[in-house]
Amino acid sequence: MNKTFNDLIHSVYDAAADPRLWPDVLDQCAWFVGARSCAIFDFSPDDAAQHLAPSYMCASFDASFLERYNQQHLEQEFSDRLLAQKLVSRSDVIEAISDELVYEDYQEFLSRANIRSLMEIGLRHRVIAFLNKDNLNSAQFTLQYQNGRGPAAPDELAHLNMLLPHIAKAIDLGRPARQLSFEHQSLLAAMDRLTIGVCILDSNGCEVLANDEFKRQQSVYKTLLSTPNGVLHFTRSEDQAIFESLKQDASKHGQFGARPRKEAIATDAESYLCIEVLPLARSEEMGSKPLNGFAVFSTDTGLPFSCNIPAIQAAYGLTDAEFALVDAIAEGLTNTQIAERRGRSVATINSQVKSILFKTQCSTRTQFVRLMMTFNGHYLA
Repeated sequence: MNKTFNDLIHSVYDAAADPRLWPDVLDQCAWFVGARSCAIFDFSPDDAAQHLAPSYMCASFDASFLERYNQQHLEQEFSDRLLAQKLVSRSDVIEAISDELVYEDYQEFLSRANIRSLMEIGLRHRVIAFLNKDNLNSAQFTLQYQNGRGPAAPDELAHLNMLLPHIAKAIDLGRPARQLSFEHQSLLAAMDRLTIGVCILDSNGCEVLANDEFKRQQSVYKTLLSTPNGVLHFTRSEDQAIFESLKQDASKHGQFGARPRKEAIATDAESYLCIEVLPLARSEEMGSKPLNGFAVFSTDTGLPFSCNIPAIQAAYGLTDAEFALVDAIAEGLTNTQIAERRGRSVATINSQVKSILFKTQCSTRTQFVRLMMTFNGHYLA
């Protein structure tokens, strides 16, 4: 199982760089845990017509059925989802929640209109997981099991729980590639249009290519350097040790699970530079030969960006005074600069920022910026 699992992890991270691979990868995920099909959804509470929107579906998923199901059973689906949310802990662990936990009477469950619709196409039981525990409206993973069998077995749930953190990280880091795919452009072909740094490494750790933003960050912050023979390395020994560990064992990439923002392995307190790494086994754009390398994503969290600030306030219970600081933090202003802008004392701003970090379970402003990015955020060019 170890080789199968590691191969699947690599496939998941390949899809982060190339969203076109997700249908096949999700088919592999379903097979891995004995399911018939699976999909990843986003929910939009601001638009009733878009409550259930598929981000990625496995190749075997019937898109026309999903559209009909969405139209006919959205209320029941939303009710089940709210029940599942109540079972989610606030830890970093992603839990696979079997649908048997959201009903009390099995016969009543089977009599529901949405379950009858599923059974008509050979499905019955499902498993749900929230891939972004900071924003439960984002990235919901759902498995569907074939009709004629019971709910997910304990060993199947255990296997799924091993896999989910990697899917969570791949979805989180794959947002730029997905945005470009909407414009019918590939990640590699349009790297220089991204406002985050991207660097592709071969199996020896040598730079194959890097976008303009990554080169700018290298020049300004000196967090990452290149040796004369092109090997990328971190200036801090502790970061380099983590980097080497990630290169040696793909299973370690998802260890922080539902909050991939914590996987930043190099953060400078002055520049707020956040660096994450994922394995990249292959890329169709770089030929059919296996790459067996890595993609390095480097985010300058000191750059201004835009996000859904009201959603953040609602999710974490920020006061109006704290809410007013979010835009300034997003602009990369220091506490002193925020105090000057708002006509408050530095001590007051320090206290409010500390409260914001406590409520959002972030230990640094860098983590908070990464958190805000999960609320429909994007950096401004």
